[in-house]
Amino acid sequence: MRVIILLLFTLSSFAQNNNQKIAYQYFINGEYDKAIVIYEELNKSNLSVNIYSPYFISLINTNNFSTAEKLAKRLYSKNPQRLNYLVDMIVSLKKQEKLDKFIFNLKKLYGKLDGRNSQTIQLANRFLSFEMYDIALEVYEKSSKINDLFSYDLQRAQLYGLLGENEMMVNQYLDFLLNNPNQKKVVFSNIQRFLDNNGIKDFNNTNLVKRSLLNIIKKYPDRYDFNEMLIWLFMQNQQYKLALQQVISLDRRNQNSLSKIFEITEKLLDLEKFKLAIEGLDYIISKGFNSELYITSYINKLYAETKILNNKNEDLESINSKYNSVINEVGKNSYSILLLSNYAHFKAFYMKNLEDAKIILEDAMKITNADPTEIAECKIQYADIMLLSGNIWDALLFYSQVEKDFKENPIGHTAKFKRAKIAYYKGDFTWAQAQLDVLKASTSKLISNDAMDLSLLISDNYNLDTIDQPMMQFARADLLFFQQKYDEAILTFDSILTLFNGHDLSDEIFFRKYKIFSAKNDTESSVKMLEKIINDFSYEILIDDALYSIAKIYENKYNDNAKAMDYYQKIILDHEGSIYASEARNRFRFLRGDEINEEK
Repeated sequence: MRVIILLLFTLSSFAQNNNQKIAYQYFINGEYDKAIVIYEELNKSNLSVNIYSPYFISLINTNNFSTAEKLAKRLYSKNPQRLNYLVDMIVSLKKQEKLDKFIFNLKKLYGKLDGRNSQTIQLANRFLSFEMYDIALEVYEKSSKINDLFSYDLQRAQLYGLLGENEMMVNQYLDFLLNNPNQKKVVFSNIQRFLDNNGIKDFNNTNLVKRSLLNIIKKYPDRYDFNEMLIWLFMQNQQYKLALQQVISLDRRNQNSLSKIFEITEKLLDLEKFKLAIEGLDYIISKGFNSELYITSYINKLYAETKILNNKNEDLESINSKYNSVINEVGKNSYSILLLSNYAHFKAFYMKNLEDAKIILEDAMKITNADPTEIAECKIQYADIMLLSGNIWDALLFYSQVEKDFKENPIGHTAKFKRAKIAYYKGDFTWAQAQLDVLKASTSKLISNDAMDLSLLISDNYNLDTIDQPMMQFARADLLFFQQKYDEAILTFDSILTLFNGHDLSDEIFFRKYKIFSAKNDTESSVKMLEKIINDFSYEILIDDALYSIAKIYENKYNDNAKAMDYYQKIILDHEGSIYASEARNRFRFLRGDEINEEK
């Protein structure tokens, strides 16, 4: 008899466990009504703690609030020390809008808070799971008053965000950073997410963060992390002048921000904001020769000044004089090799003094105890000058040396690319493309992109062509362009347009001519070349390059913001996948007068 009873009990337990698994699967699948039917049967025999939570949530999700209240009340009466059941009672009462009972039980819950971290987080998270964010926030606030060892700044910030209290959210994150300076990445990440706004930039969010940062910086002016975040915010919002002013102001107070100033100036150089970059570099230089960034800053400053000159002789002589002055000051040694290399480039490509440029580099390459990478830079510069003067074999020799000595280094990839380009200039397209295919995987993004562009040019206009002559002439014209023989280059490009009217190279030729006219400071002719591409070759790959280039000319050269906006808008509307789309959108908003307030 006992065996039969035991067997029946075992079968009953098995059936109950199986039903529990089925109900839970319905719960997981969101089939709450089906889950409730099984849970009700299980509840009649014995309500297990294991089935309580999915049963209660299923009742809430199907609006069975009264049943949910009774269920939570039943468990709480048996386990008054388990406050999670009291929380569930409060949730069900709120859903039924039984306000008196809701307030009574909520006060009871608050009276039982003991300030323990585990209790606080568990109860707040339960309210959070039912989207009762204001109550979860109160749990954190009351617990932190009971036990001030825990402030719950991050949790409270999250809840403020869910409640739409964005200013409170940002201030809470900053309070957390104030007390936890080693958690900078966490705060930056959350602020970044708020600024990103699910991909829809909101300048109100930016202004809110800026306002909160300025307020806390007033209270704690020497806290570097808050100043750093403000600088980061200005850079994110393309307010470069404000970023530079802030970091310079910070250095004047704490004397340890030169590296950050230099970092910003490098970004400005990449963005071709040369005058603003010079402003930052001048500040570093003013700190004197003892600064480890002194020579590098001078190098970058002279590079920026070279980029903004108008090829007037007096401008060239002024920069030449500055190069000589700083070289005399720092001397020709292992610290000034890159300065000498840049000076040689300036002598060759701007002042057209190839002999002096070669002598400068030959002297630099003899310096002892020099960094091998910097010597390699000189060799590449020397090879460039050889190519400029038409001495192709010597150029190949120096490029090959660098490639051999620095195979896995970006400078070695640069040398390899320049060798491939010489092969391209000479018409050996098959060998050139084989080298370019290897370079596409270069760790240097610049080399990788350049290799891809040249490879596409060859594959699109040589490999699929039936005759070699157009591509051969195009490559010769490209070499003439590099050698600054601009008039000969234009004649060669034009001969392709004449002899091979309608060839696929046509848009490339007009874009090359735009670059040549830009180098000659002939803005009117530059615009004509870009307009030709826009009007006649809108289906070609260079259309977005042409639109962006002409927009920049109208904005920066002609100061015609309306015309510039038209071209930026064409990129935004017709070429949203373009690499220029984001910058075009920013420039359009700025010119329209939006709050982005970018500094030119």
